[in-house]
Amino acid sequence: MSDAFQAEYDARVTPRFGKYFELPDGAARLVAQLREQITADQAALSGDEQRTWELCGLYYINRRRFHEGLAVFHAFYDHLLSYQQQSNSRVHKGMPLCWLSDCYAAVGCPILARRYLMLTTCEDSIRDEGHIDAGTSGVYFRWIMQYGLSHDELNRYDSAIWEIYQQNRQDAAFPEWIVQELDHQWMAGYPSPVETGLYIITAAYAHHLLNSLGAGDGKSLERLAHYLLGSIPGCRAYKRQRSHSTDYDVVCAFEGADLDFRSDLGRYFICECKDWRRRASFTAFAKFCRVLDAAKCRFGILFSKHDISGKGSTTNAEREQLKVFHDRGLVVVVIAEPDLRRIASGANFVTILRERYEKVRLDLKKRT
Repeated sequence: MSDAFQAEYDARVTPRFGKYFELPDGAARLVAQLREQITADQAALSGDEQRTWELCGLYYINRRRFHEGLAVFHAFYDHLLSYQQQSNSRVHKGMPLCWLSDCYAAVGCPILARRYLMLTTCEDSIRDEGHIDAGTSGVYFRWIMQYGLSHDELNRYDSAIWEIYQQNRQDAAFPEWIVQELDHQWMAGYPSPVETGLYIITAAYAHHLLNSLGAGDGKSLERLAHYLLGSIPGCRAYKRQRSHSTDYDVVCAFEGADLDFRSDLGRYFICECKDWRRRASFTAFAKFCRVLDAAKCRFGILFSKHDISGKGSTTNAEREQLKVFHDRGLVVVVIAEPDLRRIASGANFVTILRERYEKVRLDLKKRT
């Protein structure tokens, strides 16, 4: 730690928060105090308070306590999103996102590190109106020197991000929304064993999409499914794909080493989204199974806001769910609105998928 950093830390942080850093549960207590003492509008609008919060996270990073640094910067990002929702106005969020990328790289999570760096790129591109300054933006040297993205490719993304933002400023206040509109060329590499069990999403964005369900066109559920699946490290998700005979709402491919139940699913799987006011019927379920058969997929996910017909009685669509596995070895997992709300509130989507997969494959009874 440099003398200049120590002096600034002593002046800004020590009097208010210094007592928390060496406690066993210090990071959790520090985050609670930061949220209490620095309001959302102060975190968004006060450069001094932003720097105070940043110094708290950097204290942990400088001591290579990266997981505690992650807690601090995730809380900072969430606090800025709270301001956006309260004020209905966008605020720049690049700083915590950039430090999150560095922390994930340091703990051996290359896919998460790239994801958060692209979220940072979205923020900097908007701030700089599609012309990121290599001298002032931290994303430039990270992409070029650390991840091998070319100068021309970064400029292409820079321009695309600014154009996407101009076309939909309200949704694009979430950088996650913009990333869903980009291609996948920036996401090179494979997940490490460390991150295959992690599931990290932006809760505020997931709830934003959840609140848009029921609009009638089904696009909100498709976007939510695409976001939740694309947040699984090693799951490359594509939305709104079309074959010569049908539309695919979401197509996914698992990449990297086969380490758990996902090795049984096959590389590719397809998702169908039913944002209906009723349960998905036997006919809708059977049609989806036919789509999976045609694509030679062994696994599929049906996102249905109100679940499927026969739920709880093993009749209709729920009965067909079991029959198609026993007849054709095809597993279809159903994800309904209560599941989506659990995931948005912190549940691990991978764990839910594993439980649903095992329930169908092993014909398990409901736990009492």
